[in-house]
Amino acid sequence: MAEKHMTEKHMSEKVIVHVAYPLWRKNALVAMARARELQDAGDDVTVTYCNSSSGTCAVNFMGSPVTCAICRSSVRTTATALGLPLVSLSGDPQVESSKQLSTGEKKDLLEGVRSGLISAFRMLPSDLRLHSLTRKIKQRYWQSSMALLISLKEFVRQNGAARIEVFNGRHGCSRFCLIAAEQYDIPYNTLEVSHSGRPITFVGHRPHDRIRIQERILQQDADMQLAKTYFDRRKTPAANRYAKHHNRTFTPPKAATSNQRITVFLSSQDEFESLGKQWRSQFSDYAAVIRKLAKSLPDSFFCIRFHPNQADISSDITSAFQDIEELPNTQIYYASDTVNSYELVDWSDAVVTFGSTIALEACWMGKPSFILGPSYYDQLDVSYTPQSVDELIEQLNGELHPGNAENAAKFAVFAVTEGDDYQYITMETGKMKPLGFRQRNMVLTRLARYFDNIACNVIKITLSRKNTNHRKAA
Repeated sequence: MAEKHMTEKHMSEKVIVHVAYPLWRKNALVAMARARELQDAGDDVTVTYCNSSSGTCAVNFMGSPVTCAICRSSVRTTATALGLPLVSLSGDPQVESSKQLSTGEKKDLLEGVRSGLISAFRMLPSDLRLHSLTRKIKQRYWQSSMALLISLKEFVRQNGAARIEVFNGRHGCSRFCLIAAEQYDIPYNTLEVSHSGRPITFVGHRPHDRIRIQERILQQDADMQLAKTYFDRRKTPAANRYAKHHNRTFTPPKAATSNQRITVFLSSQDEFESLGKQWRSQFSDYAAVIRKLAKSLPDSFFCIRFHPNQADISSDITSAFQDIEELPNTQIYYASDTVNSYELVDWSDAVVTFGSTIALEACWMGKPSFILGPSYYDQLDVSYTPQSVDELIEQLNGELHPGNAENAAKFAVFAVTEGDDYQYITMETGKMKPLGFRQRNMVLTRLARYFDNIACNVIKITLSRKNTNHRKAA
């Protein structure tokens, strides 16, 4: 059940709703609809937006003045049509910005900037630091985010606020809202889009707060029939884009002489890196973990499945596996290889994951599974959660049992039903559409986003080649 964000007897509050990511359609729609709904409920709502003329952010890494102009215009015209009061925040980089913020604020904001860069360029932090171009973008992004934080803090200091709301809150250009709220001890909510594509309000926490999310999951009813439908659909391309590439005739290795068959499913390292320090794992060196497993358990056979999403990572994530590929008890399937993950689960006596949803699916399929490191499922008792490789080896040598299928079902219920009904948003054939308003300048926002995506892809390709050359030279 979704958290209630309205009460029958609503007490009027002064609320700031910041419209971050104006070029991203769903993000902007959710923020605008939420602001108008709060206003209708009697709150004193102020919509804030970035008034930068050449700032760098998650939707404008190039710092294009044209993109900034389109963003400003889209927010202004849409909010004005909705009758929402507007306040602009300065996002133009300023040399003196850092002197106005504490060390803690700057570090917190820098983590948000780092998150945005990792997500955009699909590159691990160590590689981002190698290149002058990404260092320059990072510096400009940080300066823009600091300017926004200073501007918002000044507005709150002068006008007060009972609550601040913003979409997601992970990147520097939205995270500054949460930093300001924490500095002034003001409650905040984050807005997002749920697994089912519906708008959702996270009351008092961030969308990537894995502990609070799992608390919400455990509050669901374990509807086993709904869960069966959900997990069955996960095997189809309609519900799982990676299933489109599954080989329907795939046959796992026989491994007839092995005592135990284990599949290790890797995750996208950049995704976990982008979530911040609370998601950092002692198992981040995937190759080292698997190398030790394979050598410590020579009578077991290991299939190592790279996540299909890892194919787009610019950093080198395969070289460390070259010696593992030569071991007699391993079979590696790289990100571009056409296999069938569910056939591998069926083949396995146990499944080891680094945080991907296949841990839940393996549990539902009656297979013992292991989660290495933080995940959205590590508190659900669906898998073993060893704290070291030695503990994992010890558990694999023992008697194994599948995890809690009822809790896997609760996750399925959460994924299917979680979300809030917004008065100004409707869902048609699974697509979010505004109700009673429209986002203005849509053609221009699409064009601006298109060209920023092209620029980011060119940078990714360039940096990937430089990384390859750097490795060859080393």
